[in-house]
Amino acid sequence: MFNRKNRKMKKIFQWEEYLNWKNMSKEQKLNFKRACLFPFLVYIVYVFLNQYSLAILLLLGLYFLIRFNNRNKLGR
Repeated sequence: MFNRKNRKMKKIFQWEEYLNWKNMSKEQKLNFKRACLFPFLVYIVYVFLNQYSLAILLLLGLYFLIRFNNRNKLGR
């Protein structure tokens, strides 16, 4: 049912290979750097949304309210 002999599986957890930095390919190095920097990006987005979420919601509500009013004026 499952043909696993001819299929190459992509390694997801390859910590042993990350310890050999000199033997890694450029793509593996780039993927490792991205994986290490991703939590910092998530934290920056979290802080931004935590501070400005109310302002963003008010702007979106104002935008849709104006859009709704303009749509009704054009229909008359």
